[in-house]
Amino acid sequence: MCARDELNPLHRDLTSTRAQFPNLVGQDPVGSHEASETDAFFKAAISLVPEVPKMINIDGKMRPSEAFLLEFLCNFFSTLLVIPDHPEQGVLFLVRGLLNVIQDYTWEDNSDDKVRIYANVLHLLSAMNQETYIYHVDKVESNDTLYGGDTKFLAEISKLCETVIAQILEHLKSLGKEETLKRQSQLALYFFNSILAHGDLRNNKLNQLAVNLWNLAQKHGFADTKTMVKTLDYIKRQSKHPELHHFTELALRLPLQSRT
Repeated sequence: MCARDELNPLHRDLTSTRAQFPNLVGQDPVGSHEASETDAFFKAAISLVPEVPKMINIDGKMRPSEAFLLEFLCNFFSTLLVIPDHPEQGVLFLVRGLLNVIQDYTWEDNSDDKVRIYANVLHLLSAMNQETYIYHVDKVESNDTLYGGDTKFLAEISKLCETVIAQILEHLKSLGKEETLKRQSQLALYFFNSILAHGDLRNNKLNQLAVNLWNLAQKHGFADTKTMVKTLDYIKRQSKHPELHHFTELALRLPLQSRT
C-alpha cells in the first residue's frame, strides 16, 4: 500500500468533507446554517492545496506529489458539481477560489499537470452548463435546480470557460521551443479531445479552436499518426448520429498530415 503520510492534511480534510457532506446538507430544505458549514468544509479543502509538499514518501521512496494532487482535484471537481452556491458568496464562488489556488500554486517546470487540471475544470463547467446535472445527492438542491438555466448563471460559466481556455492556450504557446514541441503536440491533442467530449462544437468559435488544436498537434511532426487516424475515424462515426451531424463538417476540416 502506498504511504501518503505527507499528504495526510489534504487527504484527511477531503475524507472529512465527503463523510460529513451528506449530514450537513441532508436536511430538506437546506438552511443557511447548514449551507455555511458545507461551504466552510469545501473552502478548507481548497485552502490546503498550497500546503501539499512537492515530494512525498511512497514505499520508502520520495516521489513528486503532483500526480496525487491531480487525482485529488479531479475527484474534488466531481463533488463540486452537486454543491449549490452559497447565497451570500455569489455564483461559482468555490470554483473561482479553486482556480485562484491552482493559478498561484508553484508547478514543476517540466510538468503539464496544471493544464490537465484546467481541462478538468472545463469538464466541470460543461457539466454545470447542462439543464439537468448528470447526478445529484439526495435532498440537495444543486445549481441546476437553483438557477434552472438562468441566462446570467450561464453567462458566468461562459466567462469562466473563456478565462480557463486562455490559460491553457498561454501554456501551449510557452511550449513552442524546440525542446518542448513534443509536449506541445501531446497537450494540444489532449485539449482537442477534451473539447470533442465536453464542448458544443456547433459553436463556431469553439469549432475553430478545435481545428487549430488539431493542426497544432501535427505541426512539428510529433503526432502519433495511428492516434490521429483513429480519432478522425471516431469523429466520422459519431457524425452519423442525428444529434452530432455537425461532426460531418468538422471532420472535413481536420486534415491528416503525412510525415515526410
